[in-house]
Amino acid sequence: MKKAKLVLTIFAMPFIANFTFAEHAHLHINPRWKECSFQIDPSLTQQEWHQFAREGGMAIYFRSLMDAKPMGPGRYEFSLLQWNTKIDENKGAWNNTFVHPDSIHWLIGGDELPFPGLSFRAGITRKLDAGIYWTVRPGANYGFIGGQIQYNLVNDTAKHWSAAARINMNTIYGPHDLNLAVVGLDVLASKDFKIHSDWLFIAPYAGLSSYLTHAHEKTEVVTLKDENISGIQCMAGAVAKISIARIGVEYNFANINTFSYKLGVNFKF
Repeated sequence: MKKAKLVLTIFAMPFIANFTFAEHAHLHINPRWKECSFQIDPSLTQQEWHQFAREGGMAIYFRSLMDAKPMGPGRYEFSLLQWNTKIDENKGAWNNTFVHPDSIHWLIGGDELPFPGLSFRAGITRKLDAGIYWTVRPGANYGFIGGQIQYNLVNDTAKHWSAAARINMNTIYGPHDLNLAVVGLDVLASKDFKIHSDWLFIAPYAGLSSYLTHAHEKTEVVTLKDENISGIQCMAGAVAKISIARIGVEYNFANINTFSYKLGVNFKF
């Protein structure tokens, strides 16, 4: 019996070791910032840098949570957004690109990396809308800023469905060690459903995106090639139009998945 326990213990040791490592990855410490911040560690490999670019581009991709119907000239929308992307913070791709204020301050402490932000959109013409996005992480060394232009391709007012294409870009600002930017082209379709009177509508939508992520390191502690990664993602979401309020949710299917939501106000001057 003792021999059997010994054999089982020896057999299980690699699995125990892997579990322990996953739960207790070594954090790089820099108390200069109060929150987790971008700083490349000398141990970062090209493979990890590739994974960071691949996943980081999806984490910061500009998601406006808008349907395909044009806003119309003179209309504006101000929104609070949050994108939650599933990542593994124990992986070198994230652990070796971030520093932490102390040894127990994890990047997310869970399964999702949240990016809250602000968005402002305006209707330019009957078919053209434009928007900007901005966020900063208080206490950290980075933020993101981006923009988007959406052009309406179809707006069937009789059957209440629309199609649109949009181009967008989002880029990091602040860190001295790296640049990270992603550009995308979305094609989507949506349909308005009247729920009650003229003040409550639901507009589900679906679409496809192609994107290109660019990552460039600027530090002397590593020598890594730039990463330029292209790919495709799918989106499905809905916008609730409640008088002047806008509530949106969206799920993106990609190499890592993202769930997003927003709360906004739509108004006309």
